[in-house]
Amino acid sequence: MSRFLQRREYRDDHVPGYIYLMRAKGYHGLVPGCYLQRCKIGLSRNPEARLQTFIDNQPPCDIEIIKTIYVEDMEFVETTLHQRFKHCNVRLVKSREWFDLNPWQYAMVLWAFSRYESRRLSFENIPVRVVVGGLVALLGMGMLVGQSMREPQVQPSVEAIPGQR
Repeated sequence: MSRFLQRREYRDDHVPGYIYLMRAKGYHGLVPGCYLQRCKIGLSRNPEARLQTFIDNQPPCDIEIIKTIYVEDMEFVETTLHQRFKHCNVRLVKSREWFDLNPWQYAMVLWAFSRYESRRLSFENIPVRVVVGGLVALLGMGMLVGQSMREPQVQPSVEAIPGQR
């Protein structure tokens, strides 16, 4: 058994990581390429390194990453997407992850990606202005509440009605 197969058997892909959608630009030519796109749905812990592997192997066309999503179980999501779009699968000798997609199917793949994407809470995605604005608003509300609590409550005085003593 080769070292690659031995290594592959022990690799656990049921872990958090990325599912990527790559596109082979211009694979079907200019006119058919407007209608049909050759795309790859795969998994990786580092999609940019995976793309570099493709580039280093000198494919017959340029390859670009269209979308990456972070998921909790890479293998489950990849398998689910492959099964869902198996009617578009391109049978290659060494890969079952390439798909020929028309514009409707391409849109459906992008929609499916958005359904599986895990939303990670990250402060990196929040603009600094939003954080500062929120803190200023919170401080202002606190000052208003504090001011209203400090002011003494003035009881309305009862004045004598003219003509009565």
